[in-house]
Amino acid sequence: MPDFVSMHFGVSLNKLSLLFFGSLAGALWLLYVFCKRKFAERSETGRRDYIYQLLPRQLATPQEYSKGFLIYFGSMAAFVILLSLLGPENLGSLGITMSEKLNYITVPLAIVLIQIGALPNVPGLILMEQLLRQYAHARAFIPDAARATAQRLAAADFDFSSYQGEVLRSPEMRGVEPADFTRPRHSLEHAWARLCCLVFVQKSCRVEGVTESLDANLLQDYETDLELIESEKKSMEAQVAAYRAARANDPYYANEGLRRGIADNLHKLYILLGCAVRYKMQADDDIDLALRPLGFKLRPTARMRDTADLKIVGLTVAAASITVLGLAAAGLGWLGLWTLSDVFPKTVMQPFWDTASTLVPHATAIMLADLIRTRAINHGTWFGAAGPRRRGDDANYVRLVVACGIAGYIALVLWGLVLAPPTANSFKIELPYALLAMVTGGFYAYHLDNAESGRQRSPVWELGAQSVLTGTFGLIAACATWQMILGAASLAIDRIILTAVINATVGLALGWYVPQAAAATRYDPLVEASEERVRALETMAKVQLGDADAAIWLDKLHPALANRSPRAAAAADVAGFERAIDLLHGPHALAA
Repeated sequence: MPDFVSMHFGVSLNKLSLLFFGSLAGALWLLYVFCKRKFAERSETGRRDYIYQLLPRQLATPQEYSKGFLIYFGSMAAFVILLSLLGPENLGSLGITMSEKLNYITVPLAIVLIQIGALPNVPGLILMEQLLRQYAHARAFIPDAARATAQRLAAADFDFSSYQGEVLRSPEMRGVEPADFTRPRHSLEHAWARLCCLVFVQKSCRVEGVTESLDANLLQDYETDLELIESEKKSMEAQVAAYRAARANDPYYANEGLRRGIADNLHKLYILLGCAVRYKMQADDDIDLALRPLGFKLRPTARMRDTADLKIVGLTVAAASITVLGLAAAGLGWLGLWTLSDVFPKTVMQPFWDTASTLVPHATAIMLADLIRTRAINHGTWFGAAGPRRRGDDANYVRLVVACGIAGYIALVLWGLVLAPPTANSFKIELPYALLAMVTGGFYAYHLDNAESGRQRSPVWELGAQSVLTGTFGLIAACATWQMILGAASLAIDRIILTAVINATVGLALGWYVPQAAAATRYDPLVEASEERVRALETMAKVQLGDADAAIWLDKLHPALANRSPRAAAAADVAGFERAIDLLHGPHALAA
């Protein structure tokens, strides 16, 4: 831990401080403008999925987009603030050379201008910015939420009642027969009727300006795409007529090219219509109610409680606990119950410094652990086994813990430079505290994995293990630190005990809050869409086969589903859901 006797900021606190903070505010405003433009860019390009043609702003609700942007801008701003507080002298010690003409007042503006200019041109910085932007987009569910909405629309039943009568005689409905509305949903005729209906409704909205539930600007932005879909639909009319004639002569006739063309255009419409509704949504709006007038018969989904981000709240709980303990310790010291060491808190302000210093390794570990785990899950390499009881791979835990230890150490060194000039000992005394980052990062990922897989652990285990380990490592680190600083750890025994108790309290607070918050706020739009398909298939199976036979059928492997069960096929994707429905309504469904 830093020596508070010699600590000082890289920024002088004098009458020029107001100029420094004014410069910092101006720098952050420039950074905000830059980040606002940069965050709106696509973080992934070259993907074939049509959803990546849309801009990030169009793939999220206003609330989701704001959350992601705050993460992105906040991370960039924290970097600027930290370097600004270090000041020119400490930056030079880190190997960051600044012009001699710059003083601490102009450093914030210089840092931001260099950052803005270097990001598009330095390969390493480009990669770091892209990773940060991808992470922030993922936290805003871009594009997962939009993809999940499109999957829900594809899996939903369709109400054709508003597309009959006069509508059926409109040019957009050419080639549709009334009998198509009652065809099985897996049939080509049903898909064709649905495509024509959606082409009709989106064109009516654009031409007549009736966009009560759809965002008119988004539809206007993609008017060329919508017109291309209409053009392709017109070119398919002759193919559909030929298909009907061939089908009348040969009941087994199929046209997979036509089917894929219809499905591809439906997929684009699902994305555009879903995004047009989501883009216009307010916080309390129900997307199901907005989509039902278009014909979609969406099934109710489980609504997740909207709680604050568990990382921020968890660290806030820990910070409050540390501060209260520090103030209580200082109060006990004033009572004179024992002879205080020179490093024990004696002022009201020191517990607040202790709180910030204590949180540095824990906060760094939690942020990095969340990033590593999220990226590994997205690449399918985090969990060692598939299925509802999947668990994190042990090798991944080892890599994560090591990475958190390294990052925690670097963060502590940087924080120490804010408080005091660097010395040979300052790099050594922070090293033991990397243990705290390792245990916090490991337990954080462990808690999230338990919530993800639905495993329940004893509260005594959740609280006790993390609290004991964190307190023990805090004790080890404090002994090593004060041994190096004072030459004898016994000269700071009261401070060592306080450090151990504080870190044990941090472990207790995080072990109490993170597991329950992770379980309460676990939300993945794609998982929700998958579970909705499974529930829909279960309902249809019970109606078709009865409860007992449906339970057997849902979990029985079938060659037509690539040797998967109907339940697993429906959970995997919309195509599997459609094939499972086809199998359910086919002959001898139970025997299959």
